[in-house]
Amino acid sequence: MARVKETEKKRKKSFWYSITHTKSLSPKEYRGMVRKVSLFVAAGFLGSFIVFIALAYLGGINKVIGIMFGSNLLLYSLAFVSEMAGYTIRYAKWSYFLKRLKVKVPSKKNFMVYLSLYSMNITPGKIGRVVAAFTLNRITKIRFMNIVPIVTMDIFTDFLGIAILALIASLYFDKYVIFVIIADIVMLLPFVFLLNDWLFNLLRKMLKSSRYLEMFSLYGEEYFASQSILNKPDVYLVSMMFTLPAAFFSSLTLFFALTAVGVLPHLSTTVFSYTIAQITGMVSTVPGTVGVTDASLAALLGSVAGVSSATAYAVTIMTRLASLWFGVILGGICLFYTLRYWHPKNTKKPDKGSSAAKRLR
Repeated sequence: MARVKETEKKRKKSFWYSITHTKSLSPKEYRGMVRKVSLFVAAGFLGSFIVFIALAYLGGINKVIGIMFGSNLLLYSLAFVSEMAGYTIRYAKWSYFLKRLKVKVPSKKNFMVYLSLYSMNITPGKIGRVVAAFTLNRITKIRFMNIVPIVTMDIFTDFLGIAILALIASLYFDKYVIFVIIADIVMLLPFVFLLNDWLFNLLRKMLKSSRYLEMFSLYGEEYFASQSILNKPDVYLVSMMFTLPAAFFSSLTLFFALTAVGVLPHLSTTVFSYTIAQITGMVSTVPGTVGVTDASLAALLGSVAGVSSATAYAVTIMTRLASLWFGVILGGICLFYTLRYWHPKNTKKPDKGSSAAKRLR
């Protein structure tokens, strides 16, 4: 009997249980999920810090630190501004997805929830971003599985944008074209199963006699009902109108980091180096692409931009701080801010005639 209770207790702590029992997910349980993510981020930060130390050591610690602290802070601040511009453009895409699914969220709450997504960039494949769907479920009272496709499409189109930009850059320089094509296919292939219901239908047939079939079918059908609304050519076309410029602004973090240390790079060179390094990191599946993107970017700066090793390592650290870690820290602040939306007085009941209420019935 004690073993059964212990098993049930562990089951209730699982991520799957949280997904399939969102009505009973309490603020305390949600905060527990946030704490788990915080531990993951802390581990990622430690790993990234070790990588930074290794890069500084390889380039000569005194030289690398000297280059970083001797940089033009005003020019370097523009790296953060360009990254924030990319976030703002992507937010417009996020809002477009919400509109397509007729999910209404107050602007301030929507913006804070969206920014909280970036705290999950250190998780494998950014899958931790699904936590934001719990908060939207809490705010709107729309079923969790009807909201998850927004997160899926947001991640996928972000990947797609950087993949297209990397391919354009590699074709322009006529370098690493085959590598980029293969990397793009490997990186985007898993999303085929999340964007199309053929695998879901196949698994449903395989689970015909399984006791999990009813629950599996229920949540799968809800997910793909919303996913089918977003999985359309016009939606992808509109998405790219946001994602490609956003990816370009993100690549400017490298441009301004180089400019800040006194290097005047060609804009095309920085876009090429940044996107190829990002693709290399993404295809590695390492959480936050820690280490892989750093090493790739440093190598590309040496071979393509022709800077010294000390400058390459210093600029790599500066770029990663302005891109990956700026997003994680900003997202973390917003994530903890959104905890207030779990307070009962900040959670409105849906109107009887609203689309949210209809989806609950």
